[in-house]
Amino acid sequence: MEEGKRKREEYSDSEQRSRSRARRRRRLAAQAAALRSENGAVEVAAREAVGRCAAVDAENELLRAREAELAARLRSLIDLQQAQRMHEATPSSPPPPPPRPSTSVDLNH
Repeated sequence: MEEGKRKREEYSDSEQRSRSRARRRRRLAAQAAALRSENGAVEVAAREAVGRCAAVDAENELLRAREAELAARLRSLIDLQQAQRMHEATPSSPPPPPPRPSTSVDLNH
C-alpha cells in the first residue's frame, strides 16, 4: 500500500511541476510580447526624434545664414551712417559713396 501512495505522490508532484512550468512559459511569453511591443514603440519614437533633429539642424543652418546676411547689412548701414555723419561735419567734402550692395540669400524658398 505504501508503494501505491508514494507513486501517486510522485505523479502528483510531477503534474504540479509540469503545470508550474506551463504557467511560467505563458508568463514569459506574455512578457516577451509586451517587450516586443514596447521595443516597437521605442523604435518609432527614436525615428521621429531623428527626423525632428534633422529638421532643427536644417532650420539652424538657415538661421545662421540669415544671421550672417543681417550682420553684413548692419555693418553696411553703420558704414553708411558714419559716412553721412562725416559728410554733415564737413560741408565741403564730396558726397559719401553709395551703399555697398547686399548679397542677400532668399531664405524663404
